[in-house]
Amino acid sequence: MRSDLARLIGGALAMSLLLAAVGLAALWTDRRDRVRHESDVATGGVGARAIPIMTANGCSGCHTIPGVPGAQGQVGPRLDGSLAGRVYIGGVLANNPENLIRWIRSAREINRHTAMPSMRITEQQARDIAAYLYGLR
Repeated sequence: MRSDLARLIGGALAMSLLLAAVGLAALWTDRRDRVRHESDVATGGVGARAIPIMTANGCSGCHTIPGVPGAQGQVGPRLDGSLAGRVYIGGVLANNPENLIRWIRSAREINRHTAMPSMRITEQQARDIAAYLYGLR
């Protein structure tokens, strides 16, 4: 009798833990999707299109960027979840979507002493990259 009760309690506990884990995973996924959507809206870009753009334009050569294959560069700053919380972009521009888009496209026109090249990509491509980067929060 006591052994049956222990198994019943153990099974109920295991089921509770499993349901809690599934619930937390769903909340995490919902939050991640919400953040990505908010980033897309704020920038006018689509973060899901950014990885091939960043790869083709050599961003991974200078920056470490989560989710971008081979992006382990050490020249520029890490472009990770901390980007959204930074005060400045490139040390000179207030951190907001429009300034990040400008910086991605034409960093040397903003600060001729920066190591970052002016990328000469389209505005939409810069918007997609900005959406991806802000979506890493």
